[in-house]
Amino acid sequence: MPTEATAPARRPRAEPWLWFALTSALYLGAGCWLLSNDLIFPDALSRVANGYYVLFSRDPHLAAIGFVWNPLPSLATLPLLAFSPWIPALAGLGAAGTVVSALCGGGCVALLAVMLRELGVTSAWARGLLTGLFAVQALVVLGAATGASEAMLLLTCFYTALHLLRWLREADTWSLVHVGTGLGLAYLTRYEAAAPAIAVVGLVFVVSVARASAQRWSYGVNDAALAGLPFAAAALGWAVTSKVIVGTWFATFTSQYGNSAQVTSGQTSIESVTGSGLVARTLYLSEQLVHLAPLALPATLAALMVAWVRREPGPLAAVAVFGAVLAFDDLTFLWGSSFGWIRLQMAAIPLGYLALGYLLAAARRRWLTCVLVLALAATTPLGWLAEANPRLGREETLAREVAAAGQYPMQRAVATDLDDVSPADGSIITDVAYSFPVFLASRHPHSYVITTDRDFQESLADPAAAGVTYALLASPQNSPSDAVELAYPGMFENGAGVATLTAQWQDARGTTWRLYRFA
Repeated sequence: MPTEATAPARRPRAEPWLWFALTSALYLGAGCWLLSNDLIFPDALSRVANGYYVLFSRDPHLAAIGFVWNPLPSLATLPLLAFSPWIPALAGLGAAGTVVSALCGGGCVALLAVMLRELGVTSAWARGLLTGLFAVQALVVLGAATGASEAMLLLTCFYTALHLLRWLREADTWSLVHVGTGLGLAYLTRYEAAAPAIAVVGLVFVVSVARASAQRWSYGVNDAALAGLPFAAAALGWAVTSKVIVGTWFATFTSQYGNSAQVTSGQTSIESVTGSGLVARTLYLSEQLVHLAPLALPATLAALMVAWVRREPGPLAAVAVFGAVLAFDDLTFLWGSSFGWIRLQMAAIPLGYLALGYLLAAARRRWLTCVLVLALAATTPLGWLAEANPRLGREETLAREVAAAGQYPMQRAVATDLDDVSPADGSIITDVAYSFPVFLASRHPHSYVITTDRDFQESLADPAAAGVTYALLASPQNSPSDAVELAYPGMFENGAGVATLTAQWQDARGTTWRLYRFA
């Protein structure tokens, strides 16, 4: 049962909505600034592209969204992309993804404020300071402003953790329904959600068994099913659909474009920065965490100890959800299955803030509140310094280099030049796993035969019969699994004996695009 110190006060109404409106606007403004300076993150832009294929490719169909990455971030952009013929930036710059992530980021801030209150942080000024500091954390801002899918994952995790907290405190069955819904939506956002699903279902089972006075196992199984079945349905449904349409259960592990293939091809580059071996990788992760959330792990351990003494389950909600996501991302990197981007440590930030909120509520000492808030404020700049550090913020450094080299303006120039040629529908074949920025910037997307088209392989095998005139390719170092290059080895270098070079474009970093005309 909740104690007086930590029992949730009357649930607020206006406060979360004010935080949502304020921070969503902040993140959207930051995102617009980034886009105006061509600071575009490829992963975010590719999620927008997956939605764009569904609506505007020459073969529009829902399965064009692809099965390598989870569908919800791309599905969320569809209503916005419908307006891209009138507002080209929604597609060409990936602004549709930025709008979605900004709203998700604002939702995260709002739900943090709600969770802090329900953890017992009843002081408006303390809750406001914690929420405000969270809102300006480097990874929170960038995750919400760049169109990254991590913002949506955090939102679904916050939703799950909030209702799990309520169930732990109040044993309300409907809270478990919300928990299950949150886990299902989280899995449809990113694969990391498998970790909190396992942790939450296990926690619910154990707590239900401990609470029941009779038929303990029945209560445990029933409650665990309520929490876990929506996740199981989402995971199974996505896997079966993938198997039926593309012939594989989990394309991210088997596809030439999947995470496993990308990490394998980039392993040398990764290890040149992070080091190789378990020890070097552990030190690298530790360095990231110390810069991003130095108080997260100590505060979490302290919160768990206090909760154990007070016989309160509240902190377990954040640990089971955000702690599981953090553990999953860190372990996959240690096993060599991840790039180790700094954004993959984002879950440490809400984990730390919720732990600190619980400690403040439990202590109820003004001086302690002041000390912890000052400590948070003092460490907040470390995250921004990490983003500017080429060793720690590798992805962000690359984005700045790409912008300085003019890669995206060059790719938009490719699209414009091909539009000016006014080719017929289906006359240019290209692998949009790499050429999606060109495709998104084109005024005539029907000119392209792309990898999501159901006749792509047929067209690639016999371009002349399919009416394909041109092939657009990027340099092999930038497109290691280009389907056109794989079908015609040497195409980029010399046309592979089947095509002649028609045009070439290059940015200041040497990223090169070539247009070949089939003989």
